[in-house]
Amino acid sequence: MERILNQEEIDELLSAFDDGDIDAGLQSGNQKSSSSGGAEGKKVSSIDLIRGQNYSKWRIANLDVIFNSFARYYSIALSNSLQQGVTISKGDVVSRFFEDLLVEQKQAGVPGVVSLDPLKGSGLLVFDRNLCFGLVEVLFGMSGATDFVVLDRDVSAIEINIIKSLMSEGCRVFNRAFRPMGELNSAISRVETNWRLINILAPETEVIEVDFSVQVGSLKGNIMLVIPYFSLEPFKDRLRDEGFQFSEEGKKGGNWSKHLENELGKMEMSVSAVWGELFLTIEEILSLNKGDIISFDYEETSPIKVMAGEKTKYSAKPGVRNGKKVVRLAKQESVGD
Repeated sequence: MERILNQEEIDELLSAFDDGDIDAGLQSGNQKSSSSGGAEGKKVSSIDLIRGQNYSKWRIANLDVIFNSFARYYSIALSNSLQQGVTISKGDVVSRFFEDLLVEQKQAGVPGVVSLDPLKGSGLLVFDRNLCFGLVEVLFGMSGATDFVVLDRDVSAIEINIIKSLMSEGCRVFNRAFRPMGELNSAISRVETNWRLINILAPETEVIEVDFSVQVGSLKGNIMLVIPYFSLEPFKDRLRDEGFQFSEEGKKGGNWSKHLENELGKMEMSVSAVWGELFLTIEEILSLNKGDIISFDYEETSPIKVMAGEKTKYSAKPGVRNGKKVVRLAKQESVGD
């Protein structure tokens, strides 16, 4: 049971407040802590009513397929441009606010602004400093096995033009990877060296950040693709409900199994009609001479085998039509594994 103050103690307490010997705010806070049943030590969580708490939790189904295709196509394109083998692997796909992205970069690489016509907004294609200096050296003839040095300086105007051409190649292959979803005409509008000049989106805009690791011989670096979420949001339901097709045939309404079935139907296979079989030893084969007669244990009226590849597909009856030997299919045989 709590102790009740008498009148004299109450007067002394009020007098102490008046003299400033006791901090009213501190006392009030202590009393609140006591009255809350030992709630001191609990941390207060801040809530951003504008951004929400789960802004990085969203995910667009099957979107990874586009980025995997982009990595594969870009590997081939850069290998052709550099005349050396290039390996590009997709890394993490995360969402964040554009403002947070700019703060985190801290001049980490060279960003190219990507127009996403006819989609809304603009994106970024970022090469880190390793790639910026290393790819320029490779284009000018340096071997990929060389130890590359990252220079402590800004990228020059000439180097930016070279990098812009490689970024433009990335836009071309991204258009190709995006084609099953729709026609996209992305292009590099400009390349900046100062991140403070990258003001293409509002700070609170949610963006998709996709990281790619790049290796050219001993040269290793990273490429980052940034796309506004609202640019891809119109395709979200379509990707989730229909899935993503990997080919133009799939885009027209087919699927992988039907596409493979159609392609298999176009394959060529040898078909042969076998009247008889004979097994000879190697010695007997070597002893054969021109004019020798080889007899088969076979009757003309017996059914023959029609082979599809190495498998028996039909039994048939032999005959002659228009002076040529023909077979009439009589029975379909079960083809084993």
